[in-house]
Amino acid sequence: EKKHGFNKQTPQLFFTDKVKGLLLTCVFGGPFVALLLKIIKMGGESFYIYVWAFTFVFSVFMMTIVPVVIMPLFNKYEPLPEGSLKEQIYELAGRLEFPLTKLFVMDGSKRSSHSNAFMFGFFKNKRIVLFDTLMEQVHDDEILAILGHELGHWKMGHTVTNFVISQLYTGASFYCFSLCFNSHELYRAFGFNDESRPVPTIIALLLFFQTIWAPIDKALSYIMTVFSRKCEFEADKFSVDLGMSQKLQSGLCK
Repeated sequence: EKKHGFNKQTPQLFFTDKVKGLLLTCVFGGPFVALLLKIIKMGGESFYIYVWAFTFVFSVFMMTIVPVVIMPLFNKYEPLPEGSLKEQIYELAGRLEFPLTKLFVMDGSKRSSHSNAFMFGFFKNKRIVLFDTLMEQVHDDEILAILGHELGHWKMGHTVTNFVISQLYTGASFYCFSLCFNSHELYRAFGFNDESRPVPTIIALLLFFQTIWAPIDKALSYIMTVFSRKCEFEADKFSVDLGMSQKLQSGLCK
């Protein structure tokens, strides 16, 4: 990143990001792991069902607070100024029946010269964020073409599909873990020979996910990469079908 002139992060910003990340890990990660271990311990043979329900609720909770609470700790979000671009974005959203409520500009330039745009929000409260680098590097009609791509992901249900897949993945992984959780043979293979002393749950989780589940995870990751590429091509085609082919090409090449 630095070699090619993309990295704009200062040592001070790097350090403060690390500190904030560590604090957030303690605030959210610590209680999450503690509750997860408690559920596994108290859930009986069907603990994977309770674990799945817990991770589902936690995922929705994090999806709700990350854009409005956590991300503003790292970047500044300002309303997109009034003007032609704002009007055109709302017009595009209206054409596609995208329930856009707010438009923001994010100061991504303080970390990188890369440009991007993304959406967040549930149901009828959708928001779009544009990187300030995107607005500096491309023209307004190219921004609209890029947003056509992003809105294509929403229109074709890619975001919901990926969320469902992630939940199925979590459920499947913990179900498989439940099949191995009480396997003394597994633990003996790693040197835990004393069956009178139960293996700590956190150790059991690490052994399972780093050994037994790891090759399965690699295979699934490859499949998801193929699926992700398929979604990207479909989103590109969606923007092209909106009549933005040339502007999408020129915008993505900058």
